Amino acid sequence: MVLSRAMTRPPRIRVEDRGLTRVLVIENPSKRNALDFQALEELEGACARAGAEGVRCLVLRGAGDEAFSSGFDIAEMGLTSRRGDRPDEAVERTADVLAQVPCPTVAFLNGFAFGGACEIAATCDLRVARAGVKLAMTPAKLGVVYPEGGLRRFADLVGSARARELFFTGRPIDAETAHAWGLVNRVAPAASAEADALALATEIAENAPLAVRGMKRILRLLEATHERGLSDAERDEIAALRRRAFESEDLKEGRRAWEERRKPRFEGK
Repeated sequence: MVLSRAMTRPPRIRVEDRGLTRVLVIENPSKRNALDFQALEELEGACARAGAEGVRCLVLRGAGDEAFSSGFDIAEMGLTSRRGDRPDEAVERTADVLAQVPCPTVAFLNGFAFGGACEIAATCDLRVARAGVKLAMTPAKLGVVYPEGGLRRFADLVGSARARELFFTGRPIDAETAHAWGLVNRVAPAASAEADALALATEIAENAPLAVRGMKRILRLLEATHERGLSDAERDEIAALRRRAFESEDLKEGRRAWEERRKPRFEGK
């Protein structure tokens, strides 16, 4: 089933300009700021505008103080976007757009960040977390084979062994552990976390924009040179693995279990 424009709801991304810094707020409070297809598309548009308008630093956060985002909206897990994307593909598309923003990006983890939302945060250049918040990558608990781009992002940040632990267990880790692993740059006390994140963004924004943007671009190029790139056969294999999981009974069971707030009973088919 394709999600149509007729199902569009109130805006999911709120834009706040704070001097040289722009803040994008994920706003879906009834679902703990879940990312649906609409939110992802709006986030892409906001990122593109930030680049075009010369924003010096971009901050991404969730509305309220409970959740950065609970991840992709499970209610849309069986749907495709109006562009034909499955949920995992839509998250990857948005992460790729976010990665291409020319100015530095900062994720302020004001609350927990799970699944696709954790990858969106990981795609930002820097991450500031409120003390005690939880992060988790949960595809194994839903029956999803995560895309190679997202897996690579986490392996680059925390190393292969810790990325395996994150993805194989699906177990949440706290901000302090995430900091020790290199997934989070700073952990700030709850009372000052927002101010600390914005102060970091302001400090970056006040530096020479051509220098900062130039260094960000060079760092991205240096990262890319470490990858030989996947062969066509390897890409086909990955696509087949993801397609098989997306069409599986396990994925349906994962969704039902989430909706029924119970432990899933996977059968490997």
